[in-house]
Amino acid sequence: MKLSIITVNCNDAAGLERTIKSVISQTFHDFEFIVIDGGSTDGSVDVIKRYANNIDYWVSEPDGGIYQGMNKGLRQAKGEYVNFMNGGDCFHSPNVLETIFFNNTEADIITGDHEGSTHPCIGQSGISMLDLFTGAVDHQASFIRREISLRHPYDEKYRIV
Repeated sequence: MKLSIITVNCNDAAGLERTIKSVISQTFHDFEFIVIDGGSTDGSVDVIKRYANNIDYWVSEPDGGIYQGMNKGLRQAKGEYVNFMNGGDCFHSPNVLETIFFNNTEADIITGDHEGSTHPCIGQSGISMLDLFTGAVDHQASFIRREISLRHPYDEKYRIV
């Protein structure tokens, strides 16, 4: 399997549904879809259940925040690459994944830009520490080899960083 798309959500049923529709409308289908919900009480679980046939794995339980949820999804992932499309995130068009994975690549990280990003798009020359200090790798526009992500999981002591 080429890709694991991981969606983390907590109490954003409308955003979660937008994300799910965006993921399942992709023309590229060599992916698994994982949804980690932080114990939502706003109807998010009803949304998940409505689309359960399109979701390969989901859980809804209280957790320690977004990074714990992302790491939880990462541990479930089986794809060569992982992508985090959190609740409310959407792909620009239905052919984004097809465009990205049309050519075989040996890249460890494939990253792009996203609408409204304040971070500069990181070029083909690679990602440097300076890039990470002055910008960011936007998770919803990045595809990272699962093995790298597992070796360097999100630091759960931070709320948002």
